[in-house]
Amino acid sequence: MEVKVLFNSSKKVSPTIGTINIGKYTIEPLPDPSRPSNSATTSYLLRFTDEMRAIDGGTSQPEMEARLFLSFLSLSLGSRITVSSMMINSVNVPNPSPAPPYSHYWATVEHVHEFTALFSKVSECDAELARQFLRACEVYQTAVTLVGENNTLACFLFSIAIECLSNRYGRGSGHCAKFVDFILSYYPDCKELGDETDFKGLLKEIYYRHRSGFTHGGKPIPDAATLADRLGRVYVRNMLDGKEIITPGLNWFEKVVRTTITAFVLAQSSSAGDKKDRFKDISLEFGKVMLKAARNLAAHEIVSGSDFHLD
Repeated sequence: MEVKVLFNSSKKVSPTIGTINIGKYTIEPLPDPSRPSNSATTSYLLRFTDEMRAIDGGTSQPEMEARLFLSFLSLSLGSRITVSSMMINSVNVPNPSPAPPYSHYWATVEHVHEFTALFSKVSECDAELARQFLRACEVYQTAVTLVGENNTLACFLFSIAIECLSNRYGRGSGHCAKFVDFILSYYPDCKELGDETDFKGLLKEIYYRHRSGFTHGGKPIPDAATLADRLGRVYVRNMLDGKEIITPGLNWFEKVVRTTITAFVLAQSSSAGDKKDRFKDISLEFGKVMLKAARNLAAHEIVSGSDFHLD
């Protein structure tokens, strides 16, 4: 099956790069009629061929496979990706309207070197790491679409994107300790606040006050986060319930999340053997439901819902 996905990227790929071929996926820039033919565009077409494999029982999940790849692209480029339409062979697949853009993500991508290196690492790493990484990509992509629209949920999801990996690969006792250790281990600018201790303290503030505050109490992130973004600051000090707290900007936290996850994957050792089609493999894990039969069933027998335990 030929899969085509029309999508928009808040970051433009430099026209000098042209069509991007990565693995079996092709990303083609689509010209903007309102701009000169040699200018960068925000509209792109993702194309790939989806083949049912006998080893997987002849199943296929092209929509999920495209979604996984675009979430990977979103994290790789630090860009907001919104799907306009999808076509499988000659059938259009309905898609919801995209969320409005956020100014931080409007930029031009000048090279794709890190993108290709990251793709190779995902193709070479073990299946469990690739699975957790792609889960983090999906969470990241969702978080990006909410920045400027629902900053509280965006901040929460950026934290969860880290936890997709830190809860398994971070060190320490407890989820917060693993969260902090994971970022400190892979984020290259841990002293950008002047002292690593201050950086560690800010990460704990994010985890306990903002991430856990939302999880356990539904507390919104202070509007100071938006103020920090407007001022171009890492954080601002503000008062909450009569107490001085530190609130980071989402632009900064997004950078920390994306840089940390990318650095973690690039730091992994490649496994022996051929590169794997991870996006295809993991996409086939979706759309399956294991049911318990209510009676003995024969091969090739036509069954109905009453033949299974559904309650």
